[in-house]
Amino acid sequence: MSDPALKEVYAAIAELWCNPEDVDLSVARKTAAELAVRLGSRDAAGGAALARFLESPPCDDYVETFELDPKCSLYLGSHSYDEPRTCATAGVSERNDYMIDLVGVYRHFGFAPNGKELPDYLPLVIELLSLTAGSTDPTRRKLLEEYVVPHLSGLRSSLERLGTPYLHLFDAFMSVIKLDVDGYAEATPTEATHD
Repeated sequence: MSDPALKEVYAAIAELWCNPEDVDLSVARKTAAELAVRLGSRDAAGGAALARFLESPPCDDYVETFELDPKCSLYLGSHSYDEPRTCATAGVSERNDYMIDLVGVYRHFGFAPNGKELPDYLPLVIELLSLTAGSTDPTRRKLLEEYVVPHLSGLRSSLERLGTPYLHLFDAFMSVIKLDVDGYAEATPTEATHD
């Protein structure tokens, strides 16, 4: 997938993960429908997953599912790290270290989170992937391989357990990540081995 297409599909997916009340859903869905076709030309399953999400009715219980006492957290670290039990242990928790590292990655690319969300908020992370699409900076690959992908299995499990249409959006997102990571593999020449 070309860098501009990768940028566009990440941006559309990031917007679709946001609260439907905070975005122009009709515009986001129209853009995503066009991108589903483009994604489908590179990865049929990913394009189909995005199309299935778009065919589902808008999530009426978005706030109950993802925001207020969420059934499924959109904060990646919450799926990998235990929540600190006290304020005193919050500063020395593994999740805190993860977030500090993520903020460093954002800063590395000159991107400052808006301060409204924690740095591991899924739409924010996907927005960073969109803004840095096509970058050959090794930090971007590290972002994908160390700070994003390892923290997604818990999110998928929660979405699957809930039976929400957002599972389709998640699968489309994973398809885009695969294309993105495969792009790194294609761009990196393999060393010839000699017998």
